[in-house]
Amino acid sequence: MPKALIVTVGTTPDGRSDILNVLAEDIQAYSPELVVFVASKESQSHAQKIADTAKLAAGTYEFVVLASSHSFDVIFAETNNAIRRLIERGFSADSISVNYTSGTKVMGSAAVLAALFHQCGQARYIYHETAGRNMTITTQLEGVSAFRELSFSRRLIEEMRFQSAHDLLSRIDGSLLSEHDQKAVQCLNGLAKAYSHWDNFRYAEVLEALNQLPGDDGLESRFRIGKDVIEKLSMLAADCAQNRISELTFADMMNNAIRRKREGSFDDAVARIYRALEMIAQWVLKRADVDTDDVDTRRVPPRDRVSFEAMRSVDDGKLRIGLRKSFELLTILRTPLGLRFEEHEELSHMLSYRRNSILAHGTTAMNGEECDNLLAAAKHLFSAEIPNFEELCHSLQFPWLRA
Repeated sequence: MPKALIVTVGTTPDGRSDILNVLAEDIQAYSPELVVFVASKESQSHAQKIADTAKLAAGTYEFVVLASSHSFDVIFAETNNAIRRLIERGFSADSISVNYTSGTKVMGSAAVLAALFHQCGQARYIYHETAGRNMTITTQLEGVSAFRELSFSRRLIEEMRFQSAHDLLSRIDGSLLSEHDQKAVQCLNGLAKAYSHWDNFRYAEVLEALNQLPGDDGLESRFRIGKDVIEKLSMLAADCAQNRISELTFADMMNNAIRRKREGSFDDAVARIYRALEMIAQWVLKRADVDTDDVDTRRVPPRDRVSFEAMRSVDDGKLRIGLRKSFELLTILRTPLGLRFEEHEELSHMLSYRRNSILAHGTTAMNGEECDNLLAAAKHLFSAEIPNFEELCHSLQFPWLRA
């Protein structure tokens, strides 16, 4: 694998009269195919001396001349550009190293940080021992990169990009990290899987992923799920296993809609609100001994039966009703939920948002205002039917989103 070396060069000997010779010897020992000297106008001549002493042939070294050796932004940008050009020329990032022995502290720190962000292979520093010997100290940047990726995975979880977080955490080599950070990787990976399952209504899988987390409750506490919430998730898992709808189902469905809205996925959010409204209608009708998947019209007052009978399937003889017809029946039966729906004249209009959505029967993309209006109207209905609905939603929301 061809190697490249980036060397920062300062204007002073840094208290060591032999620094230029030492750097030349390190270049010869490392034997890169290409050397890039990062120097200021004042220190370019020193860089040339290093190249001459190392007997570098023309075409095997080049200069990046800085406008300032004290501007972190300039040095970081120029080193970034140098690394990018090396990669474009065929050098892999892990075959590029940086020697930051010489130059200002700003030069060294900016160059190393650029190498870190590009996931370069190695940082080199020549240490002058009191006995007069020079020793090259190398730092494998993979370990620092692993810690950076661990930190970045937390951001991905915050942004609800759970699959991306899982993919990133799965690639981290734990042997490069401390014991604490190794546990953090394991914990975050498990949490990313748990939240991904939760966001897709797979409650049994959520519980399974949570059971595999490290026992330390203080580890990654910001993302940990409390025991009271785990109990609710267990109830939801049991509900799903029994094909049952409960108050928890509505709360979690509405929370899911809120998360889709936060992401800007308004059509997805409205689809979930619509389904939650459909479910609460089914739930209330079930209490009145009406199955929306096979309506017994004897439960419908005689004067209204004809319109419902007209919807009976000619294939299997069953009478199935959707959201609008369910709320119509709730109104006919004079249930509190049906009357509340009838009073909310705007809600019927809002439901046309969903009908016209590209994810339903239309070609229109939803906007944030339409989504907000329908969300507020739905919350009003749910809160009137379930007194502690807002509290239930709050307790079931992802912990870092509750604020």
